[in-house]
Amino acid sequence: MDTPVVDGSADAGTRRPRTAVLRRLGRWAGAGLCAALLLAALVPVWPALRLSVDGERFGHLPLAEGEQFTVSYVHSIDHLPIEENIEVRDGVLVADSTRLRQFGAGMGHIPGEGTGRADGEWWVIEDMNRTLGPQLAIRVGRASVDHRLRTPDTEVRLSPCLTARRVVVEPVRVPTLVLLFGGAPRPDCDE
Repeated sequence: MDTPVVDGSADAGTRRPRTAVLRRLGRWAGAGLCAALLLAALVPVWPALRLSVDGERFGHLPLAEGEQFTVSYVHSIDHLPIEENIEVRDGVLVADSTRLRQFGAGMGHIPGEGTGRADGEWWVIEDMNRTLGPQLAIRVGRASVDHRLRTPDTEVRLSPCLTARRVVVEPVRVPTLVLLFGGAPRPDCDE
């Protein structure tokens, strides 16, 4: 009696088990690759600023190494704008420069910290290199103070919604998924 031939070749019966094994290995490899990609998306690698309000996480702002962020507000006494530029260096916040319209209470050039120069209507103090520490706490002023936090890509207005609340800004590293789906922090209020 002859052996039945399924697909026209005598060794077709030996190929089917090998194909099934290869398919199983392919599924395992695919599952392993998916797991590795998911794990990579959860590893905190991207530099960012984490904002917390009264001790609760509020959101993240991407900030690449070497980029600065700006805290801007209107001085409560002389009612003129101020911009403070801050950089993250090795996980520490460092005040790099300040722009102001005129010296008000608590403002101005401190001898030994940077150099001052006129820039149109502004007075600029550069190369301050003043270490602030691992975080910056801001007690947000009322609407007229107009506290804002600005990165190269985003601006967050703090005063309309967070008056008298404590906002902490700190450099962190965040996972890819946080940056993709977290979005920039937006105070939830009616402006």
